[in-house]
Amino acid sequence: MKSSTALLLCLLPAATLHAANLHAADELSCTIEVLDILGWKTIKNSTSPGFENTGTCDTDKIPVFKYNKTTEDSDRLLFRSEDALQSVTSKCLFSRNYQSAVASSVKSLTANTDFHFLPVGNDPRDPFLPPEGTWDTETAKGYDIPLSSISASVHALYEKPFVAECSAAVQIAQLAALSEHFGETADAMIEVGEVGIGTWTQYAKVPAIAARQSLFVDSNARRKDSLAALATYGQAAFYGQIGYMRPHKGKEFIDSLDNLGQNFIIVDISDLAVAAIRARTKPLKELSAISIAVWKDYRIRQAAGEPLEQLKKDMQTELEQADAFFKDIEIYVHPLGVKNFAFHVARQFGYNPRTPYVFDVYEDYQPGYFYNRFVQHNLQACLNDNTL
Repeated sequence: MKSSTALLLCLLPAATLHAANLHAADELSCTIEVLDILGWKTIKNSTSPGFENTGTCDTDKIPVFKYNKTTEDSDRLLFRSEDALQSVTSKCLFSRNYQSAVASSVKSLTANTDFHFLPVGNDPRDPFLPPEGTWDTETAKGYDIPLSSISASVHALYEKPFVAECSAAVQIAQLAALSEHFGETADAMIEVGEVGIGTWTQYAKVPAIAARQSLFVDSNARRKDSLAALATYGQAAFYGQIGYMRPHKGKEFIDSLDNLGQNFIIVDISDLAVAAIRARTKPLKELSAISIAVWKDYRIRQAAGEPLEQLKKDMQTELEQADAFFKDIEIYVHPLGVKNFAFHVARQFGYNPRTPYVFDVYEDYQPGYFYNRFVQHNLQACLNDNTL
């Protein structure tokens, strides 16, 4: 009996080590599988392990992960593959592929002629009145959540009558784009209570936002340099980013409260616009300064009695000529569809000519949350399959 016990004790460490090695092998194979799902090309038994085509925000080239289980240290290889999942290369690859979903979702929202803006009134007000039976508006969370599934609730907003103002509309557009991009997987990996639509104060409490899992822009401090950071990554980093065109002066300078500012989501951006942003040290500040300077000139012209409609046309043209940022970035603003920044600055001048407009880009917490969940979901599914 004693000899059998001793033998068992001797064997346990080896068995445990073997199981650990098998688990590590599963982790590696599953991590590589998820890289494949994300769009990487993975090459095993490479004579020169490493990476190729990592600048996925700037090019359409397929990134390459080369590895060799025989020549590489197993722990180091696992770390390298796991690190690749959270790399800028993978996130840019996601964002590059995400752009078509952004364009598709805003096109569907724009096509819904029963998607109405809130009637004129004093803020604050409920920003979202969804179709009955599609969103849960009775929770105590302070924001509305999908009733049965994210995809079903989003799809209802493409076809049924509802009301939203522009902050809710940009939240809707982002959620719709993410739902379209991830398809059925979105419902499998995200619970309905993890997303929601509401006032910005309540929206910040939505689990997908409160988790603060960014894609590229991750804090108030970084938000100040958000355009510079995005331009450093490249063109694809801009897709689906949301932000706000806000009045530079206080509410006492606002003549049309319903046009206080414009929440937007970036649908597309040209190479020229990215290059123009890269050329600036503090692009948000500098581009806002251009907007302010142009506004001052047009206030003088307005005071001289020039017609407002002509001033708006001239302002749009001048801004488009001033910098590619104003001309070559397409943004969706409800209920105005997809236009450029120059159009919106000029339009705001028509409603609130006593204040210039400047720009903010928000943290991309929700895309980051969906991205991380997608990675975790596919890793776990692979590991579960390997244990069957």
